[in-house]
Amino acid sequence: MAYSFFICVILLAGPTAGLTVLVAGNPSRYTIADNDRDLAGSTIAASTTVAKKPSPAIRDTSGITDAAPPPASRSRPAWVDQGAERVGGEYHLPVAIGPYASPLECEARLPAAVEAAIDDYVELVLGPEARGRVKVPWAFVETNLLRERYMESRLFQLTSTQQREMHTLYVLLAFDHNANQYLRQIWRFTQGTMNLARFGTFFGIAVWTLTVVWGYLRLDLTLRGRYRWALRAAASVLLVMPWVVLAIFPIL
Repeated sequence: MAYSFFICVILLAGPTAGLTVLVAGNPSRYTIADNDRDLAGSTIAASTTVAKKPSPAIRDTSGITDAAPPPASRSRPAWVDQGAERVGGEYHLPVAIGPYASPLECEARLPAAVEAAIDDYVELVLGPEARGRVKVPWAFVETNLLRERYMESRLFQLTSTQQREMHTLYVLLAFDHNANQYLRQIWRFTQGTMNLARFGTFFGIAVWTLTVVWGYLRLDLTLRGRYRWALRAAASVLLVMPWVVLAIFPIL
């Protein structure tokens, strides 16, 4: 009966009125459909918005390099500012080489500076006579005496408007019981060599003197005294000559 009524209304009022009546008769069905359509539209709009949102620019870091970290600065050792001193059973002797324009210059002058410092220590331990006569091999110095080293670089004021970086090399020499024994061993060997050189020198002078005297007497007898004064003068010069040479070129 109700469906017959709806059909009559549609026929009399037209399709629009019939649709209105259908919606009025079952409003929940069409409301849910409308909501689903609105939700779908909102989702599409949101997707469009997300798609149109500009993405953050990607930063190209291929051409950027991190700055190299500064080299680890080694703190200035305490022994650099200290003088020669005895520490336990060792004698510590700091040596400064420089300042020079480059570290290579410091390294080049290191052996001479260390040798001078060893001479000071030898004079202190073995006496003034041993100074400059105890020659320590550099291999022994590097292995047993050079305890620490420190290179310092600082700006020096060369003129009122010019500065330059200069370098100073500090090394710490350590003399222990073994080093002292080694120095004494070298000194004993040096003394033996010196004594042998002395003996050889004086023995040579003695032989020379005997040879000159024998030659003078032989010639005087051969010439029967005719050139005696000339022979005596020549013999005197020959006898003095070794001592003059020894005075000019000392070997002792």
